[in-house]
Parts: sequence; C-alpha cells; structure tokens
Amino acid sequence: MDLSRPGEVALARWQGRFAVHPALEGGAPAEVLRTVVARARSGGERFRLAPMATPRSLKKQFQARGVPAWERSGPLLFSAEGRLLFVPGLGVEAGVQAPPGAPQLLVTWLPGLPLGTGPRQPGG
Repeated sequence: MDLSRPGEVALARWQGRFAVHPALEGGAPAEVLRTVVARARSGGERFRLAPMATPRSLKKQFQARGVPAWERSGPLLFSAEGRLLFVPGLGVEAGVQAPPGAPQLLVTWLPGLPLGTGPRQPGG
C-alpha cells in the first residue's frame, strides 16, 4: 500500500485506518512510505524510540511509554524489504525518521472505520 501522501487509508480487515499528515518532526520521508505492508505482530519485533537508543521489544516499549492495550491493536507497518517502520501507540521507528525540518509525514493508526469509508479519503 502507498502512504506517501496525506490522507486516510482504510483497512477493513483490521477495522481501522491509517491517517497520514505532514509533520515537523517524528515523521518519515514520503519515499519510505511509498510501498508499505501492514502485518500483525508476530513476536520478536524490536523498535527504537530515539536514533541512538537501543532497540527493545515492543512489549517493553509499550510498558515504558504506558501505552494501554487498546492502543496496541492495530497492524504494524513494514517496508517491502521487511524493515519495521511504524507501530501503533509508539509511532515511526527512529531509524527511518526524517531529520527535523525535512519534509516528512506522520502516520497514525485510528481504530474503527467511519461510515462510507473507501480506500482513500481526501486528507489535509
């Protein structure tokens, strides 16, 4: 799927949607989001919150950030090559974040599908 531009992409299978918005920090370059794959957690995924941080298990990252279980339920985003890019409740993996001030997009997982949801809704 392509998340390289602002808007929303619904995933009926997951009963939710990805919202993509321009950001000033904490987002990914558009080219990183051009071809992504949504998958369930399989265990063993590791995630970095900051560029120099040590990758830690998702369970430990969720606990450290106090992310409630209901915010952890969406799909993870991976690159076509299998690199973890985004985790609901945690955000964009630090290794793929754009530098502050560079053009970038912030991805958010929104559970629940709005009425009339199609593949892509116009975004801001």
